[in-house]
Amino acid sequence: MMAGSRIRRVLFHGGLLLSLSATLALGGESAASLVAAGMPSSCGPFAAKVSASEGNFSSVNQAGCLGAFQFCPGTFERYYHGSAENFLRDPQAQVAAWSKYTRDSWSQAERNGLTSLIGQQVCHGGRCATIDQSAILFACQFGCGRGGKLANYAASGDCSARNVKDGNLVSVCSYMIKGAGYDASCLADQQSMSCIQTAASPGDYPTSMGIAANPPSPVDASIIVTPDAI
Repeated sequence: MMAGSRIRRVLFHGGLLLSLSATLALGGESAASLVAAGMPSSCGPFAAKVSASEGNFSSVNQAGCLGAFQFCPGTFERYYHGSAENFLRDPQAQVAAWSKYTRDSWSQAERNGLTSLIGQQVCHGGRCATIDQSAILFACQFGCGRGGKLANYAASGDCSARNVKDGNLVSVCSYMIKGAGYDASCLADQQSMSCIQTAASPGDYPTSMGIAANPPSPVDASIIVTPDAI
């Protein structure tokens, strides 16, 4: 795993920073391109919303943050085990890394009680939205930890409080409003698409159908267990 300076040095020597200004101007990946890289179609629009404020698959910023979701040094090494160059050339790896990162963020939000905000209305800057899964996840860009901007809002309900704003005085409420209204269930629900198996061969049954209540027939099953089985 490479430190931040090492990542930037490798990118520079590889010629990737030469196109920095061009890649930063592209404004994110589309839902279609993210779905083609492995994002479930239901969550494609939400992923594209996040990517729109981050970059495209080949983007690198001056801090060494990489790709369509701008994985920065430190976070990058936790979610991808390989070189920066390979990551930038691998849209599937970027989508997989971001999906894992976002599911981890959702788990953190749940542990810290932030999902209790779901169903409440938030208003800021003349706009209002009902807080849902995508609103929470979009606001987790401010962090989902205890004492973070989102946690501070959950405690006070005040969008104008200084402790719910970042260094640029942007309120976490603006991010909840921007992120609301998207399907993020494949990233927030723990029994996500990655856990649902479709029937592919005898004995393969979707976990969602309740295997104990709906066992396969002896003809369909790969393994038949009888009272005489050893």
